[in-house]
Amino acid sequence: MQVDIRSERNLGLIGSILALVSGVFGVIPYIGMLGRFFSLVAFILVLIALKGIGDKVGDDRPFRYYLYGFIVSIAALILIVVIVLMGFALTSSRGHLTYDIMHMGAAAGFAVAGFVGVIVLIFVGTIVLAAYFQKQAWEAMYEITGVSEFHETARWLWWGALTLIVLVGVILLFIAAIYQIIAFSNLPEVLETGEETGGEVILY
Repeated sequence: MQVDIRSERNLGLIGSILALVSGVFGVIPYIGMLGRFFSLVAFILVLIALKGIGDKVGDDRPFRYYLYGFIVSIAALILIVVIVLMGFALTSSRGHLTYDIMHMGAAAGFAVAGFVGVIVLIFVGTIVLAAYFQKQAWEAMYEITGVSEFHETARWLWWGALTLIVLVGVILLFIAAIYQIIAFSNLPEVLETGEETGGEVILY
């Protein structure tokens, strides 16, 4: 049976392009909120594309894993906001934070450093977990469609997340975003699936 995924392909392509654009806008001063808006729109478009493809081929893994990744990413964002608010609250209630830490003694200073270290580890772990789910989504898309660029997207995304803390990951994530665009652009407009193929998807 042939299934038309032309609209899903286009939605995924537009969403992937917007995701890359949002990443660029996100680092430009004063218009970062515009980047956040593009990022949300990009997520919705890609999610709809993955949902549509999954429904038509009977495999919800791409949609499910991509949604999990987004939920974990939101959790990471909330964690950042909480940390920032705690920092502001601590600074306003105790005066200049750096001055206080320098005068509160070594033990207390180590306690503060340990707290910050734990928060950073939790944040990094959350980012890696989100990347893992997104990696699984793109690997599933590769298995479903046979488009090799989805596999490359998963690979570069994973290594980008693992090396993000040393900034090299930013470049790798950019490469992953490029591969994601190429992957959707290389999707065929029609897939063929049926019982005679054992449930596998054949590119048309």
